[in-house]
Amino acid sequence: MKKTTIIAGVLFAATIFFGCQTVPKEISEELDARQLIQLGQDNYDLHHYKAAEKYFNTVLERYGDDPKHYLEAKYELGHLYLKQKKYAAAYDNFKEIEEIYASVPVGLPGSYKILCGIELAKIPPEKIKEIEDRKKAAQEAPQETPEERAAREAERKKAAQKSHESAVNEQIEREKNAAQKQSEPPKDEGPSEVQEEAATVEAAEER
Repeated sequence: MKKTTIIAGVLFAATIFFGCQTVPKEISEELDARQLIQLGQDNYDLHHYKAAEKYFNTVLERYGDDPKHYLEAKYELGHLYLKQKKYAAAYDNFKEIEEIYASVPVGLPGSYKILCGIELAKIPPEKIKEIEDRKKAAQEAPQETPEERAAREAERKKAAQKSHESAVNEQIEREKNAAQKQSEPPKDEGPSEVQEEAATVEAAEER
């Protein structure tokens, strides 16, 4: 019983500790690419995925001109996204690495090309099809220029304003008609049937 309680306490403390971890606001400029990659991997092992992502992206920002560092950081990001089942993001990173190897066939470390193939095989086939279909649809869709987008937005706002003005005018007209009806005197509807019958009787008596 005591052993179970101790284990539960350790797990709870670990949960609190991991939950309190935050993404670093600033990353020292003195860290080189290797140190940043290591920090990213350490945070990945601790399930601090946001922090790990920031370290790997920092490698791309600071040392992206070096093909080796770029490929390693891209691979680590893809591996990180795959772990979180962010399949589209993982797919994009691995496919970019494959495209780099296709365009630069020599001078690159061969390990990441092999690793990418292994990682891509872990993505469910239906997810890959879904991702590729979505990309194909986006490519086939007509691309809207900034001018066209601005004109469409202006037209949308104009139509919305016109609809609003029409609704306001209709409401004003309804209120005006209601006010006129209240101010009009009651109409003379003529003698009622009882009055007509009394008049007939009176006329008969006079005769």
